[in-house]
Amino acid sequence: MLAAPCAFGKTILAAYMLNEGRKKGKKGFFIADRIQLVQQSMACFDGFGMAPGVVQGQHERADYKALVQIASVQTLARRPKLPDCAFFMVDEAHVLYEYHKKMMDTYTAAIFIGLSATPYSKGLGEYFTKLIVPITTYELVEKGYLAPLKYYGGEVPNLEGVKTIKQAHGIIDYDKKQLTERVNKPSLVADIVKTWKQKGENRQTVCFAQSIKHSKYIVDQFRKEGVPAVHIDAYTKPEDRQSILSQHDAGDFLILSCCTLLDTGWDSPTTSCLIDASPTKSLIRHVQKYGRVMRVSDGKDNAIILDHAGNTLRHGFVEDIVPDELHKGETYKESSLTKETKEAKPNECPRCRAIMVGLRCMDCGHEIVITKEVVVSPGELQELERARDGKQREWFQMLAHYGRDKGYAEGWAAHKYRYKFGVFPADRYKGVAVPPNAEVLGYIKHLNIKAAKGRARLSQLKSMVR
Repeated sequence: MLAAPCAFGKTILAAYMLNEGRKKGKKGFFIADRIQLVQQSMACFDGFGMAPGVVQGQHERADYKALVQIASVQTLARRPKLPDCAFFMVDEAHVLYEYHKKMMDTYTAAIFIGLSATPYSKGLGEYFTKLIVPITTYELVEKGYLAPLKYYGGEVPNLEGVKTIKQAHGIIDYDKKQLTERVNKPSLVADIVKTWKQKGENRQTVCFAQSIKHSKYIVDQFRKEGVPAVHIDAYTKPEDRQSILSQHDAGDFLILSCCTLLDTGWDSPTTSCLIDASPTKSLIRHVQKYGRVMRVSDGKDNAIILDHAGNTLRHGFVEDIVPDELHKGETYKESSLTKETKEAKPNECPRCRAIMVGLRCMDCGHEIVITKEVVVSPGELQELERARDGKQREWFQMLAHYGRDKGYAEGWAAHKYRYKFGVFPADRYKGVAVPPNAEVLGYIKHLNIKAAKGRARLSQLKSMVR
């Protein structure tokens, strides 16, 4: 299982590997679970000059003799025979269909590589033997391949008493009917519109609602405020759907609202604001949604998250979520499959609603004043000193010194600081550079080793088809 965020280039890597196999006379399949993903991958594969066959309905590019095939899993499942080849790449492999499992059970000598940004589904470890994480979301942001996120909270629905149920592919999430009743209220939707007008900066925006009814209601309220908005769902005709997506990319209207149609595989680099109005207990859905607005584009310095669902407070910043293992066994909890973080959990600034870590909001400057903090430790209570701000300032100044000494770009220290503390450094931290101590040097060494291991894992993956 190759676990890499959006913008890593999973489809490009798949095309490269399948093309290498083709050169050796080996047949390979790229299997997607949505028509949209089949269409998107065709252009990428064509770029390698291999002219793949397409197995999707009665597709005009069907060519069963081609050594490389792009296929819809739904179409394959309706065919009487299993496709026989040596190499399968499964896109969005956190959604593992019974047909995928049947293929794995049948072709025990074939190579199967899963591709996913969110490999947290139940039972993946029963079918994939290795997890490879070549790079993290944070590292892609740091290198400029993804846009940094700026988080704001909003009015959150009361979810007390809403039950959780098992849904498709083993995902445990809120009951949809009960949740829709809680979120589709005039006061909550009014706050969505109000917050967007205050914080959304008139950006191209995608909104994720809880249901089709909820999405349409949100669109109606935006329109009443004079904000051009359009709803889209799975029942929208394919030609109308493509037209709506193209118009939104072109800036013909500002708000594109849906339920779950666009939360996986949809790429729109010009979209730089996301309204999250759908609470979820699923880490998969949380990460997939927020990844939709992280693609970089000319003039796009960052992307704004308007979280009206409480998902950031529930799951954390998506840049800090890193897969650590695949699920195997009976007990299933998504959060146990990610690397543990010792950093403080995010909170909402009481003044501007920015999602913050620590005691000072980096957006408006508001500082939470705590005169005394008491913690419980074995056998005693003790008062904690507020030395955090001074320590963070010193950390940034030492990182800045190290970066300048190595000739790195000015932004290097700020991004390393953010990886450590969850926020970018305050302006008042900048200025004096201080030689790094052993703790900071050790931290930098740790990050360098982790990055080297990621590169080694990727190299190992590429070698599998040689």
